[in-house]
Amino acid sequence: MARQISVTLARPGMQLARSVYDDKGRVLLQAGVKLSEYHIHRLRNHMAVITIEDEISEGILVHEVIPQELRVQVQKTLEEEWSRLRSQVSFKRVSFSASFAKSMRLQVRSLLEVMRGTQIIKENMASLAGYDNGTYVHSVNVTIYSLIIGVALGLSETMLMDLAIGALCHDIGKTLIPASILTKRGPLTPDEYRQMKDHAAIGYRILKQQHEFSVIVSRCAHEHHERINGSGYPRGITGEQIHYLSKIVAIADVYDAMVMHRPYREGVPPGDVMEYLFSRAGSEFDFHLVQLFGKRVVPYPIGTEVTLSDGSVGIISNIDTDMPARPTVRIIRLANGTSVSPREVDLMKQLNVTIIRSSSVSVLEGIE
Repeated sequence: MARQISVTLARPGMQLARSVYDDKGRVLLQAGVKLSEYHIHRLRNHMAVITIEDEISEGILVHEVIPQELRVQVQKTLEEEWSRLRSQVSFKRVSFSASFAKSMRLQVRSLLEVMRGTQIIKENMASLAGYDNGTYVHSVNVTIYSLIIGVALGLSETMLMDLAIGALCHDIGKTLIPASILTKRGPLTPDEYRQMKDHAAIGYRILKQQHEFSVIVSRCAHEHHERINGSGYPRGITGEQIHYLSKIVAIADVYDAMVMHRPYREGVPPGDVMEYLFSRAGSEFDFHLVQLFGKRVVPYPIGTEVTLSDGSVGIISNIDTDMPARPTVRIIRLANGTSVSPREVDLMKQLNVTIIRSSSVSVLEGIE
């Protein structure tokens, strides 16, 4: 029983439904903790969104795409290796630790096992990122979104392994980007943005030296910002010049980057990001891959706040896998702003009612 709320709404006595982790995979606050003023102060410096249990969320289940323990394990492996790479004196010859490739393959197999049994993603995974672990959460999210496409395409075991490792390592070039740029809590200047764009080429140079991984892995890092019409970077290549797996990672990367919360802005609602991708399908992104992605990732994840065409406001409480665009909404506020006892509206049955607006995170205070 849980829902995701803006951390600005956190109040003493609220109960965490999901543990909060730092960039090293350490628990900052354990699930089940009742928040104090001190906890809230720490959370506001660390997170944009938290998951709580309350009266509004009673009976709502947030479907974790992968077990939290596995996610933390993968993120910790990435954090440790990325930190080690940053400490190397020369990037002319970069070598991974002896255990990294083995750990990656074992963890990717675990991810694959989970994703093979996943038909559709109902969770808003952007809410799992804190300000200090966003890079690692993003890398895992991009891998999950990439694998949901790869599994649906029926790619071979070898291709899925390359896709997953390529997605996990797609941002490895950021290890050589100044920390002041990576952690900046605000928009980048033109010069900072130019430096940030270098990460794709840097990642390629790092990964192509690692003989433990396929060359396709390095191409995913090099090409995940390329676009099929040539408008991307670093080389501005087009169409079939871009590897097919890189095209998958590109879609997953843009989606997660846009929905993820930043210190200086809220994440874009998932439905709006899906519209963005479809508006560029066939020009910037592979049309078939965007179409497949749209069928496997719901536009209104569980816990999303929505406004309906009759003016009422609620949160997504259930999703029909066959018709994800017509979910069940738990109404708690009328068009005139009056709070009401929660009631369910199944949009599969109430066909005269539509969703006209969604939010990246619930800002509903509760029931009066």
